[in-house]
Amino acid sequence: LTMDFGYQATIVRTLGTFIEQGLVYRGKKPVHWCIHCRTALAEAEVEYEPHTSPSIYVEFPLAVESALELAKLVPALANRRVSVLIWTTTPWTIPSNLAIAFHPELTYAAYELDVDKDAPASTDVVIVAEALATRVGEELGRSFTKKLAAFEGRRLERLRFLHPLYDRDSVGVLGDYVTLEQGTGAVHTAPGHGVDDFHTGVRYGLNIYAPVGPSGHFTDDVRMFAGQRVFDANPKIEEALASRKRLWFRDVIQHTYPHCWRCHNPVIFLATSQWFIAMDRANGSLRKRALDAITGVEWFPEWGEERIHKMVANRPDWCISR
Repeated sequence: LTMDFGYQATIVRTLGTFIEQGLVYRGKKPVHWCIHCRTALAEAEVEYEPHTSPSIYVEFPLAVESALELAKLVPALANRRVSVLIWTTTPWTIPSNLAIAFHPELTYAAYELDVDKDAPASTDVVIVAEALATRVGEELGRSFTKKLAAFEGRRLERLRFLHPLYDRDSVGVLGDYVTLEQGTGAVHTAPGHGVDDFHTGVRYGLNIYAPVGPSGHFTDDVRMFAGQRVFDANPKIEEALASRKRLWFRDVIQHTYPHCWRCHNPVIFLATSQWFIAMDRANGSLRKRALDAITGVEWFPEWGEERIHKMVANRPDWCISR
C-alpha cells in the first residue's frame, strides 16, 4: 500500500503543507556515524561490542576574569590559580570542546594541591565533585584532602575556562545528566559529538562544531591535527596535552562501545546537516495533532497504538533526511 502512487502523492502533498506552515527547516543533528561505511546509523543499526579506549584526565584552567568573579562568591579562592579537571575516553573530541558541564545541585569542592606532587605549573587548586575527590585522587596518585571550599555546581555556570590546546574559552554550563558514576563530575562538552553535548550547546547558543569529515578525518581548520583520522589522532592529542602540562593522567579502559552492524568497526557521534519537521512550533503543535489522529485509527494488533503514541509523544523534531 505504501508503494501505491496515490499514497506517495499524499506524502508529497503533506510535505508541501508542512513547508507552507513553516515547519520544515535545516539544522544539525548528532547521529551515530560509521567512518568506514561513511553513513549515518539508526539506533537499531548500532551494536555494542567490547572496546579498548584511552582514559585521560585533562586540566582546564579558569580564565583570569572568571577567577576574579568566582573569588567574589568563594573568597577562599582569591589569588589562587584554579583549574577544573575533566575525564574522557575520547581524546579526539578535545579539539571540538566548547564547554564544561556541571550538575547544578551537586556539591563541588576546591582542593589545594600537594606541593611535592609536581603539579602542573598553571594551577595550585583543582575543582572536582566532592563525592568523587577521594576516588579521583587515588587514581591520579594525588592527595585531594586539603579542601578550601565547597559550593553547588550552579556557581560555575557561565564561568570561562581556558581550552587546553587552543586560544579560546570553554564556558561552564549546567546539565542534569552529569552524574557521580564516572569521571570528576565535570563533563567535557563538544556539541558536535554527543547527544547531551548537542542539546546543551543548543540551549546555551554554542556553535555545533563538528570539524570531522565523512571518512573520520579532521578538517583543515583543526590546527595541529588537520587531515588525521580521529582514532589515529588520539595519541597525538595526548602528546599535545602533555607538552602543555594539561594531561594529568593517562590509562586505558575496557568497556562496551557502539560499533557498526555492517563492518563492525567503532562508530563516532557526529552532528550532520539534516532536514527536520518541527513538532512543537507555534501556530498549532504538529505533535498534538498527530497524537489526536492516532486515537482515530483502528490498530492491528491493538498494542501498536500505545507503541506509536509513545514514539510520537517523545520524539524530538522529526528528521526526514537520514
